[in-house]
Parts: sequence; structure tokens; C-alpha cells
Amino acid sequence: MWVNEGYLKTVEETYGQGIVGYIHKPIPKINRKGNYIYSFAQGYVLSQSEPGFYCPVTLTMASAYLIDHYADQAIKEKYLPHLISTGETELYEGATFLTERQGGSDVGANEVKGIKENGEYRIYGEKYFGSNAGMCGVAMVLARIDGSGTGSKGLSLFLVPWRNENGQLNEISIRRLKDKLGVRAVPSAEVEFLGAKAYLIGREDQGFNYMMEALNLSRVCNAVASIGIMRRAYKEAKSYALQRNAFGSVLIDFPMIQDTLVQMRVKQEIETSAVFKMIETFDRVARYPESASERDKHLTRLLIAVLKKETAEQSIHFAHAIEMLGGNGYIEDFVTPRLLRDAQVLTVWEGTSNILGLEVVRLMSKFRAHELFFKEIEDELQYVTTLPEEVQLVSQSIKDTKELINSVLSMSYNEQTYYSKRISKRLADLYEGVHALTRTCESNRKRKVAEVIIRKTFCKDAYERKPLPLQYAEDILEVSIPSKAKG
Repeated sequence: MWVNEGYLKTVEETYGQGIVGYIHKPIPKINRKGNYIYSFAQGYVLSQSEPGFYCPVTLTMASAYLIDHYADQAIKEKYLPHLISTGETELYEGATFLTERQGGSDVGANEVKGIKENGEYRIYGEKYFGSNAGMCGVAMVLARIDGSGTGSKGLSLFLVPWRNENGQLNEISIRRLKDKLGVRAVPSAEVEFLGAKAYLIGREDQGFNYMMEALNLSRVCNAVASIGIMRRAYKEAKSYALQRNAFGSVLIDFPMIQDTLVQMRVKQEIETSAVFKMIETFDRVARYPESASERDKHLTRLLIAVLKKETAEQSIHFAHAIEMLGGNGYIEDFVTPRLLRDAQVLTVWEGTSNILGLEVVRLMSKFRAHELFFKEIEDELQYVTTLPEEVQLVSQSIKDTKELINSVLSMSYNEQTYYSKRISKRLADLYEGVHALTRTCESNRKRKVAEVIIRKTFCKDAYERKPLPLQYAEDILEVSIPSKAKG
């Protein structure tokens, strides 16, 4: 596959900074391993400039995770150094191929076969949406070994090298590249396996479970890409508002513009901080799964599902900053059209809102994950000593949400799924609301941020004689606004 020199330079520079590698090996300057927090911080910055390229990075992270945790020693020694390369050896980007034409999100319907021939596995069949196809050095592929049964429990995980030892394609054919709406910085293809040599990873009956762990990692990446787009959209809107003159004033002087920017800023700031708070626990679970508590595992999975859904939807909302730029925002000379196109896929990749809703229902029903969630946020809320009215608003919402969940869990499964997305949204609001309150003692500005986001979230459409976004615009946006424009 041909890509231009700029793309190759992006590959070199991004992986050379250890966005994948330093999760698994020491950072030379400090002689200590990095972690997922270090990696996701880089991903956050990368996604503000090119969220599409964060997709192959994500797939390489997921592939390295699977090999590091579940491959036998020989496979690990052969392939992991290439996936975590920072320039000392040839880089192999990764890919994870799940989706098939007949199944989509229903992975249990997959039909791709893993057949043993002359003592080694060969993969036959088609993967319908293979991102990073052609650029990857290895692909992690779910396939069904003959006689293994139906459904997701019959799937096994295989490492498939893209090329053989002679540098030739490993009995792999790309039928066509997908002509996507956005994220064109990553090639996505229909891939045919025509007897590709493959290596079984871990136990035959655990392939689906292994891939779900990698999928959770990818969902965190999806959330990071989303908050990156949110940040870029906000910065573009704010920059334009500070420079554009209209009706004898700069845009930032108009109350409606101030309100829009303040609402964007507080949501993006709190959502970003909340995502990285969740990442702290995810880092422990992902790097040391054997010692992670069941509490951390279940709570982290719930938070990943909730925040992935919320951040993806918000990235699209933020990309509507096109409106702030007027006609310029609709022109390809500006970044805003690309932000909107790239944001659209984030509600689809790694699980739609419906799939995430099913995950929330399962975690609540099977593991009582909501109880862990409420225990955590209530423990944090009791130490908040500021903004008593806002604390009361959040406390009342916690009570109401508990009652809703208990009622829903008494219903049939189908009825539970009907309410799943509504519950997910409430949990996201509560998690972010409590997190905003825990920051209020750090600075006067963070107190103001908490006031605005909690009033907006838990008092929708409430009338304010002196709206907080206008009172606090200077502090929250960190700009100077003429007194006559402050409302």
C-alpha cells in the first residue's frame, strides 16, 4: 500500500515518542516504564491535530496488549519488540479484525475459520471492516476453529503476520478500501484471508474474552480522541471569536457567544479531567490484571462504557463549532469540516451507543456495578465543603438515579435495554458533576467551572436573572471582556 512521505514521517515521529512503546519498556531518560496515562496524554495531543491517525496507534496499542498478556514466549519475543519499537528495530503497526459482513456488532455470528494444516493454523474468510489494513505488520484476528461450536464462545484469537518471511503477502488480499466519510488518515478495507499462516494466542476458548479486553482499551482511546476533538473545536471557536469583528464589536463581546464558549469550555474541561481520572484506575487494571481487584475491573468497565458514549456524542456536538465561524466554518480551508467528519465515527467505532447500553445493563445486572459506582461518588461527595446548593442538586440526582435503576432492574431484559442509554447518560452526568465539585477547593476558577456545569446539567432551562456564564466568562475563558458586554 502506498502512502505519502508526510504520512510516513507522522508514523516515525508518533511511535518514536513512545506512544505505544513506553507502556511496555523503560523511557530512556528516566530508565523507568511509562504507563497508559503517559500514552493517553500523547493521544490527547495527537487527536487535536489528527484524530484519524490515532486509530492505527490505538490498534497497535491493542495488539501489543494482547501479545504481551496472552501470547506464548516465542511469539512474544518475535513480534512484541516490533510493535513497541521507538526506532531501534523495524516497526510493525497492529490491527484488530473483528467485524464480518453478516455480523457487525454481533461478533458471535462470525464465520472466519482457523484450520490446522500440517501442524500450523491457516485463516480462511473475510473481514468486512479492517482498519489499518495494508499498513499493519501484524493483525489480531478472531476466527472459529473447526469443531469449536457457535457463538462468541467458539472464537479463538490468532496473530496473523501481514507478510511472510520472504516479504510476500501472507495469503492475504485486500478486496477494496472503504470510501469513508472521515478519518481518512487510516486505511480501512475488506480483507480476504486465503489460507494465511497464523499463530494461536492463548487458549482456544478465550479468544472473544481476550479481544473484549483489547476493545475496552480501544474504547478508552476513543474517549481520548473525542476529548481531543472537543478541545480543538473549542480552541478554533474561541480563537475566531476573539478576532472576528461584527456589528461594530468583536464576537467575544456578545453574550450569546460568551455563553456558547463558556458552556463548551466547562464541559470539555470537566470531561477531560474525568476521563483521565478513570484512566488512573484503568492503568492499574490493564497493566496488572492478575492483581487488580474485581471492584476495579467492574467499575472501570462501567465507566469506560459510560464515558465512551458521552464523549463520542459530545465530540459531534462540539464539532458544530462550524456555526461559530459562519460560512468560513463550512469551507475546507478551515479545520472545522474535518473535525465534524472525523467526530462522526467515534459514536460507531468500538461500540455504538446501543451496544454500550447493553454493556451497562449487563454490568449492573450481573456484577451490580452501579452499586460500586454510587459508593465511589458518594464517598467523594462527602468531602466537598463548598457550593452546598450544588452539592444538594447532585445528591438529589443520585437519589433519583438509584430509584430509577432499581426500578429498571426489576423489569424484563427488553425493558431494561430500553432505559439503558438514559441510565448511561445519568451516570455520566453524575460522575462528571461529582468530579467537578471535588476540584472546587483548588482554585476560585474551578469553583466557578463547577457552578456553571452543575447548574447547566441539573437545572436545565432554569431562569437566571444574572446568568453565571456571563458573570464568570472572563475567568472561565481566561480573556478580558468589556464591562458593557458582561450582561
